[in-house]
Amino acid sequence: NTRYSCRKTNIRSAMLRLWTPLMLLLLLGAAAAATAATPATTRGCQPSCGGVDIPYPFGIGAGCFRKGFEIECINGGPVLAGTSLRVLKLSLDPDESQVMLPIGWECYNASDPTNTYDNWDYGETTMNNDGVYRISSTHNMLVVIGCNTMGYAASKPTKVSNYAYQTGCISFCNNSASVQDGLCDGVGCCHVNIPLGVTDNYFNFHEYDHSAMMDYSPCDYAFLVDRNNYTFQRSDLKMNTHRTMPVWLDWAIRVNDSISDDILSCKQAAKTGQDACASAHSGCVNSTNGPGYNCKCSKGYEGNAYVVDGCTNIDECADPAKYPCYGVCKDTQGWYGCECPAGYRSHDPRTEPCTQQFPLAAQISIGCNRWHSCLGISRILFCSSQREAEGQRFLPKEWWAYIRES
Repeated sequence: NTRYSCRKTNIRSAMLRLWTPLMLLLLLGAAAAATAATPATTRGCQPSCGGVDIPYPFGIGAGCFRKGFEIECINGGPVLAGTSLRVLKLSLDPDESQVMLPIGWECYNASDPTNTYDNWDYGETTMNNDGVYRISSTHNMLVVIGCNTMGYAASKPTKVSNYAYQTGCISFCNNSASVQDGLCDGVGCCHVNIPLGVTDNYFNFHEYDHSAMMDYSPCDYAFLVDRNNYTFQRSDLKMNTHRTMPVWLDWAIRVNDSISDDILSCKQAAKTGQDACASAHSGCVNSTNGPGYNCKCSKGYEGNAYVVDGCTNIDECADPAKYPCYGVCKDTQGWYGCECPAGYRSHDPRTEPCTQQFPLAAQISIGCNRWHSCLGISRILFCSSQREAEGQRFLPKEWWAYIRES
């Protein structure tokens, strides 16, 4: 009995030694699943913050966002996680976000305005630790404001540690009267486009003598801004240095660029089976601003391609202004049918109205009626000409001429 008891104890000890590592692995897996967002775990996530919708892959809280897309809800408004950058909009299609970025500025020392400045803030923004965002080159521009001012933006792609891209412009003015509201063409204000692929950035200036203009242009300013959301005013020569500007960001699925096995294209994602397009009726599209890809619902579907069953069928018949049909509209999965009703026809009822089509019997009947009418008219004409020929044998020609005229 003692030997049996010892053997039983040894078996239990061996089983515990085997199960302990396995249980640790399971617990670690569960912990990882709790922090890493998957499309199936977003149902209990906060859907909005401060009136801004937060669609996946963006999210608030653990398990609600894809890596790099975390949003924090602070003081009733959304910000990019780990920053103070306020979010105005998060869009899935197009793949854009709008945020408020600080301006860069430097103000000259009134006691020595030749080439020194008293205060400054270069408006440096770091928002792209996980490589998600690129500053949109199509929506934004760089604006530099000031008299005798050269300002530029220094930006970088995330794979480069230094600021590789620099672009800027020069603004001059002889006096305050030469600066005009609404004009940003080099007099008090200048602007330039920005290149593709830039992310984190800061602003810098080349100092010029401001002795003669301290009363109307004491500072230099530079900022990125939505080109449709800014109009220069003379008062901006003394702009509030705490001002922020709306800027559009392009985003895509692209994990931290420092990792060697990044999924940077649709082709690479398909090879690994790790693409983020979770919904049926969705597809992968390569990013147009830097490496990466985005997910889109297929034609005839709309919604969120990043979540399971996120792409739903569009009822085209409910929106005739966008999906016209001059006949009878019938919604189908992924598209819609449009046919003319019975007795009508059209080459394409989506683009041309349906016109009534007569049946064959009606066409024959109309043709016969027309034929009988023609026969009757021909008979009358024939009889008239025959009478005329016979009458000419008995009446003088002058009389027949008179009859024709009357």
